[in-house]
Amino acid sequence: MDVSELQELYEKERDADLRERLLIATWLKKGKTTYEVADLLSCPQSKVMYWKSRFEKEGLEGLRTRHRPGQPKKLSEELQDRIVKKLEGNPHGWTTRSVIELIHRDGNVKYSERHIIRLMHKWGFERIKPRQRYVLADERERIRFFKKPGSYWLPCRKAG
Repeated sequence: MDVSELQELYEKERDADLRERLLIATWLKKGKTTYEVADLLSCPQSKVMYWKSRFEKEGLEGLRTRHRPGQPKKLSEELQDRIVKKLEGNPHGWTTRSVIELIHRDGNVKYSERHIIRLMHKWGFERIKPRQRYVLADERERIRFFKKPGSYWLPCRKAG
């Protein structure tokens, strides 16, 4: 692959990481040393060496980011969908503690309180605080619910 092809790919590419790697390959093809390229990009020389090596061995595909699988999810998509439906079915909302217990009971998975907060946001719920407008609601059960300690979650409408 020559310099003009690399420059053309660089201009078309939207992924910033791949653009940087194409720039590394371009400058190396133009005769710059790995130290000079590292200085131009303000990055370690070892990074330039790594991408130079991958490009020489694998070509353009070597510059692309590879999939990194990570740890598998503890809850399947199907189980998450069932839990979300249960959560949406309660018009009065949920406490963080009750969601932890629900997930443990249905999925046999223990999550931290912080992770439950992340999941609830991901699933489209918003955290609410027991403010005066909720306490003055007509429904007696809702009043009792908000007198319990803890965080409360209600489904929210997503724009779009």
